[in-house]
Amino acid sequence: MIPSLGCDPDRNIVSLGAKILKVLSHSSFEINHLLVFCSERLSVSIDHIIISLDWLYMIGAIDYCDSEVFLNEAG
Repeated sequence: MIPSLGCDPDRNIVSLGAKILKVLSHSSFEINHLLVFCSERLSVSIDHIIISLDWLYMIGAIDYCDSEVFLNEAG
């Protein structure tokens, strides 16, 4: 269940995280390109994208190396 009380579902980090994972499932991105691409495509601020990326990194869903963000397929 996605938390929605007092939060716009389009700006919820769980929803945004799922959308970011879908984007990353096609290819990895340089962090700057990913921020711009997701901000434009999802119509949310870069701040929301960064928070979502932080959350995805903390739960081990994505990884970051040499300015590149990619899905963590180790698990």
